[in-house]
Amino acid sequence: MRTYSEINIDETPIVVLGCGHFFTAESLDGLVGMSEVYTTNTSGDFAGLADISSSLATKIPRCPDCQRPIMQYITQRYNRVINRAVMDEMSKRFLINGKSELQELEKEVEDLESGFEKSRNDIKNSTRDVVSKIRTRYHESKKLQRKIEDFLRSVADRHQPAHKLHEAIVHASSNSIVGGSGSLADALGSLSIHQDDISPVERDRRVTFGGRILQIKADSILLEDKFQMTKKLRSSPSTENMKLPGGDLENLTQAFMKACAALMNDCVIEKLPKLAAEASIYFATNAHLYRSSGLSGEDRKEATKYVEKAKELLKQAYKLCDEPFQNANQLKNCVKENIEILGREWYEDVTAEELAEIKKAMVSGREGIATHSGHWYNCANGHPFAIGECGMPMQLARCPECGAAVGGLGHQAVEGVTRATQMEG
Repeated sequence: MRTYSEINIDETPIVVLGCGHFFTAESLDGLVGMSEVYTTNTSGDFAGLADISSSLATKIPRCPDCQRPIMQYITQRYNRVINRAVMDEMSKRFLINGKSELQELEKEVEDLESGFEKSRNDIKNSTRDVVSKIRTRYHESKKLQRKIEDFLRSVADRHQPAHKLHEAIVHASSNSIVGGSGSLADALGSLSIHQDDISPVERDRRVTFGGRILQIKADSILLEDKFQMTKKLRSSPSTENMKLPGGDLENLTQAFMKACAALMNDCVIEKLPKLAAEASIYFATNAHLYRSSGLSGEDRKEATKYVEKAKELLKQAYKLCDEPFQNANQLKNCVKENIEILGREWYEDVTAEELAEIKKAMVSGREGIATHSGHWYNCANGHPFAIGECGMPMQLARCPECGAAVGGLGHQAVEGVTRATQMEG
């Protein structure tokens, strides 16, 4: 073994870390995982950037001697490796914290729904009683809607760890241009995660879409209650002309349907068929509620448009349910039931039992975002998941959100699946 005094630093560069320890670039490159982010030629020299979009960093680069993290920009040679590891750690925290917040909000949405159902029968048909209770009926729902909107803002794309890091790199790159005479370390340090034909790394967006489907669910519960309350008010001469707070049902329904259809389209693009199918069911349920709510001529025309659009979305959702995601068959039956309901006559209501069955099938699946302890992987569509007692898949499994392969036989991951070691914390 050679001593450092015997090394020609022109041929074998020495890298000094921020902690003061130093190593040959050749040995440290292998320890920090340079081969995971750069491609090499036949001579073993770095030739370009590796596509890191389908895998996660195996570790945060550390000094082999003292185990202190290697700092960015102190040793620019490893910036790409460090950036990737930092981003993946941030993504893990983003995912886990997002899931926790979603679960809390879901509980509040469920409480809102049960509260509406219980209080609906308590409202007597006297004008004084109705006025007093209607005035405050939707205060809590407004608060909850604001909380969901705040959550969606907090998990918007601009707050995603990958986006933040990408923007920071672009900003730094715009303020420093590496000339042709710069060192290899400077050249490697200047390379960003995004270059030419390699897109910025898009991380898991299920938390964001989980928030959007929860918003649709809350709005759907509110609309359903307003349809039910409108019928109750119309049933008594003393309250038939009374208006519910929050705007007329026509405008509320129009805004809801637009948001619902947009969400379904986005879910299809993001390869989230389960959430797409759920969005179609919310659209269809409210289309029928609107149609059977006792409408005037013009409103009936609008209702016809909603019903036809709902049939189109349900047909698409039925095909999406062929994907082997979690509860696919249950959701497919729910889609089929909604198709049958929309085929009825105008005057036929959706019964309370039918609504209960539909809601029972609408398991929104945020529990599918696995964040428990164990070994972490990405499915072929980039959704992190945790499986297995020993860490590697013993049998074929499927992503609970999209149905893509997430495991393999004989402790070998199937094609398109990568292990997400840094998320095993």
